[in-house]
Amino acid sequence: LDESSGKIVVVRFFATWCKACKAIQPSFYRMAALYPHITFVEVPVTNHNANLHQGLEVPSLPYGHIYYPDAGLVEEMKISKKYFPGLVKKVRWYDSGLCNLDEFVPEDGDDTSSKKEN
Repeated sequence: LDESSGKIVVVRFFATWCKACKAIQPSFYRMAALYPHITFVEVPVTNHNANLHQGLEVPSLPYGHIYYPDAGLVEEMKISKKYFPGLVKKVRWYDSGLCNLDEFVPEDGDDTSSKKEN
């Protein structure tokens, strides 16, 4: 990964016996082809590296990490077929250098925490 210094790195944790992992593999490869300037890495679960996955607190498979230059691990998420669009969205955000925080910030009048109690 030394060659990836200064690049976004997207990691897919998977197992060869995992059906959900196999289901998203083509999508992961397509995303890698669309973003050749981002490093995509696959880390299989094996008898020899199970401690690695435990040390990185990978709770389930398939699972993904996004590492951003000079910031390290910035995102970790489930990436099964149901959640894979979220990974795509995050990769787009980090690739563009912009995050759309509007969806996380309540609109004026929606913030109930600032209302005064009578």
